[in-house]
Amino acid sequence: MPLRIMVVDDEIINLRLVSRLLEIEGYEVISAQNGDAALRLTDQSPPDLAFLDVMMPDMDGYELCRRLRQNPKTAGFPIVMLTATVDENDRLKGIEAGADDCLPKPFDLEMLRVVITKFLHNRNPGEMP
Repeated sequence: MPLRIMVVDDEIINLRLVSRLLEIEGYEVISAQNGDAALRLTDQSPPDLAFLDVMMPDMDGYELCRRLRQNPKTAGFPIVMLTATVDENDRLKGIEAGADDCLPKPFDLEMLRVVITKFLHNRNPGEMP
């Protein structure tokens, strides 16, 4: 059974791109365009890892991360924030909200592999299932 990764981004192009890259790598991908949809999806069936965009309308990635961490059903999987800025304050806000790491946009496939390996695989960076 493939590992499940959730991608949350309000920009459909980014959502489709990241989702497709993950699918090509053999992961099952669940996606959402906003925090409310992500909360519903994770409450039904938590993923193994989540990538959350920081800047989204209505509920930003920080608030979504806090809510996921507060729910016992969704508190345990790793969360990586995706941010369009390289501001250290954004990284700190993400960690304070409960994120395990922050990844600046744009990123390449190799960086995505390294982050996934860090959280989901007990192998050397660059190895995939």
